Amino acid sequence: MEASTTINEMLFGNKIFIPSYHQRGYSWDTPFEGNQLNTQIDVFLSDLEEYSKSSSQTAYYFGHFLFEKKSESKRTYGVIDGQQRITTILIFLSALFRRLKSIRLLTEDEVELFERMIKCKSKYIFSTVYLDNQLFKDYVIDQIKKNKNDVETESSQRIVNAFDFFIKVLADKDGAYLTKMLRIVSEASCTTHHLKNETEAIQTYIFQNKRYDLQK
Repeated sequence: MEASTTINEMLFGNKIFIPSYHQRGYSWDTPFEGNQLNTQIDVFLSDLEEYSKSSSQTAYYFGHFLFEKKSESKRTYGVIDGQQRITTILIFLSALFRRLKSIRLLTEDEVELFERMIKCKSKYIFSTVYLDNQLFKDYVIDQIKKNKNDVETESSQRIVNAFDFFIKVLADKDGAYLTKMLRIVSEASCTTHHLKNETEAIQTYIFQNKRYDLQK
């Protein structure tokens, strides 16, 4: 995994997961009817749309991601910092591909992007926390789960809410909008760093969470 890369390249060929010591599930909120306050989800989308309307010649920037590299595999990484952004990117892309498939067949390049960033055959690129992962796969990635009444955790409900929000927002978008947004996200720049020692990774995670708690 290169230090300076793109979202497409960061995800491609890797297995990215949330380590067991990670105690936080998905925490980004979604706007609901009657709520006029900005939430992380609509800010995520509005920032992308604002960039798409700009004349910027530089790639959209998704920030820095910190990983723990698992020694037993060259391509397996645990997320220390960046969990919420990666999860939201995958939720958004999955909703985008669903809308794109509903209006036309995917091009070869689009199929390749789906396989590089979301799922290739039976291999899921990203896995969230254990308690939410089956729901994430069934509802967001494979889209085989329709019943939302048995969602067990608050973070799972947030995943469902985010996916449903993106599905609703993208429902009237045309192919030009969708392909442009797919290009912006897949080619977006980011920086990465990975730690090879699990003890150091755990200590870094604890430090990051203490800083997060102090900022709340």
